[in-house]
Amino acid sequence: MPSMRRFFISCRCALLFIAVVTGFLRSAKAFSTGSGRQSTRQSTSSLPANLFNSEDDSDNELYQPKQKNVVEEKDEVDIAIIGAGIGGLCAGAILNTLHGKKVGIYESHYLPGGCAHAFQRVAKVKKGEKVVFTYDSGPTIVLGCSAPPYNPLRQILNAVGTDHLVDWIRYDGWGMIENPGKNGGIDDEKTKRWRLELGPDVFEAGPLSTFSSTPQEAIDEFHELQKATQPLVSGAVEIPALAMRSGNLALIPLLRYLPALWGLIQQGDVTTGTFAPFMDGPLFTVKNPWLRSWLDALAFSLSGLPAKRTAAAAMAYVLYDMHRPGAALDYPQGGLGSVIEAL
Repeated sequence: MPSMRRFFISCRCALLFIAVVTGFLRSAKAFSTGSGRQSTRQSTSSLPANLFNSEDDSDNELYQPKQKNVVEEKDEVDIAIIGAGIGGLCAGAILNTLHGKKVGIYESHYLPGGCAHAFQRVAKVKKGEKVVFTYDSGPTIVLGCSAPPYNPLRQILNAVGTDHLVDWIRYDGWGMIENPGKNGGIDDEKTKRWRLELGPDVFEAGPLSTFSSTPQEAIDEFHELQKATQPLVSGAVEIPALAMRSGNLALIPLLRYLPALWGLIQQGDVTTGTFAPFMDGPLFTVKNPWLRSWLDALAFSLSGLPAKRTAAAAMAYVLYDMHRPGAALDYPQGGLGSVIEAL
């Protein structure tokens, strides 16, 4: 199986649509405390002394000096959000900017961003000269932020008016290493190195043909799989994330997208189920060994699980988004921390 440790914030699929509005990626839980309610919290900025490599950490804007005093603060808010991950920040930005709510976001970590936060390290290169390195702890593959159709994250940045604060760098693929072996597989004959490029037909003409024992059968099977999952994609492309709501009136904003919505409804439980019916039947069966391995690797980058245990909507959308005309990967200049700062 190709080895890959990455994940996407790419899905405009219905499954992730709902998750975005309610605190997507499960990084936050939002709840209303009622107007005029008070929430009490204890805060401290005490950090471990060896957190940074530099002897003088005052240059690091993400560092706060050690303080032993714990301060109790009382905030009066309309809505309290527990967790300043990307989901909590998106929810807070929408509630505050679009709905005029006073929002308090509470986080136990000393940096906002959750699993998408960035951090800095300061290194001395010579006397009196330092270099600041910024590291990302979160997503390494992002789609749908630099050009339409926009993903839910970019839709939220647009809606709250902070999209101009993030510059997106576009690129068209990444390198893969299979069976790395010892020393990174430099001298290992079993090691395979190849590049995955986005766009129509390049995957089929490249790795799928190269590594499959029956290339044409593998290509035909891949195209049939895309065709079988297409109904899951149509609604995801046409229904924007911000049109999704919870509660008794959830259907009203979706009426303008009725054809796409009806297509999703017709899919029934498949929309919210796993990709198993497309891997092992009854909807489709992937028989090519290399294609199955690749789908498992792709699924792992999405959910940390094999394909048959990953959400069908997420898999279907990625199979569409990676191979459509104009497909590209995006990365925010300055790292994911710039997105967190914008939110």
